[in-house]
Amino acid sequence: MARKKKDERPDGAPSRGTGFEEAPQAPFVADDTEKPGFGAANRLRLTLGPGGRVVIPAALREAMQVEEGDALLAWLEDGELHVLSPRVGARQAQAMMKGLLGSGLADDLIKDRRHEAEVESRG
Repeated sequence: MARKKKDERPDGAPSRGTGFEEAPQAPFVADDTEKPGFGAANRLRLTLGPGGRVVIPAALREAMQVEEGDALLAWLEDGELHVLSPRVGARQAQAMMKGLLGSGLADDLIKDRRHEAEVESRG
């Protein structure tokens, strides 16, 4: 039995597919009780396209604070693909350091650095 090619319509004519055009989706709502974006409620089904391409839906791009052309960080962990925007990654690092150093110490370090910069700019 001959299998229908993925790019054919039921009548056998070639499909003019929509490429990577997005269908409207519900807004992405991160659950703040755990890591943002984690949990079954926040999972979306994506399709692997030609050349291994995956389109990140607009709602996720907005939550990640990225736009077309932005650089992204990606890594594999236990078979899972993780994608992170540098902006969100920097915020996570700041929060981690604030937790390690305590808010008072972090604020004191920032205050000291600003004072040093001001003294240097005066000459």
